[in-house]
Amino acid sequence: MIRYTEVEKKAAYRLYRQGWGYLKISSVIGCSASTIRKWILKKGIEPRSVSGHDPETKAKAIKEYEERSDLSMEKVARKHGVAPQTLSRWLSQAGKKIRPHRPRVIDRESILEDLRAGLKKSEIARRNHCSESWVYRVQRGDD
Repeated sequence: MIRYTEVEKKAAYRLYRQGWGYLKISSVIGCSASTIRKWILKKGIEPRSVSGHDPETKAKAIKEYEERSDLSMEKVARKHGVAPQTLSRWLSQAGKKIRPHRPRVIDRESILEDLRAGLKKSEIARRNHCSESWVYRVQRGDD
């Protein structure tokens, strides 16, 4: 189990109070959004309503997805601090075309090398452009 320092947790609290979402904070800290949510709740900070996102964020994310064909839906979504499913829903609601998914090739050896080097799974996933679950699969040999 990865332990995070009080400095990282305090940074998460500060960013949350500034209006950042769990996903965006997690990308900065290097842990999951659910971990950030647990810290916030455990600290006793009142959780915000999850009824919607800022309309400006929505507009910017849709525009960037349409203009940047070199970026995947996941990358655009993460950049704007939302889940890829949220961006997909926004695009559908706006009547925008969703690009076909390009299959990802996972470099098993690179992941194993990073694991042997002792890197955090979140860092390995970021470096190898895959999810942490893929890193776990490679580690277990399930890939």
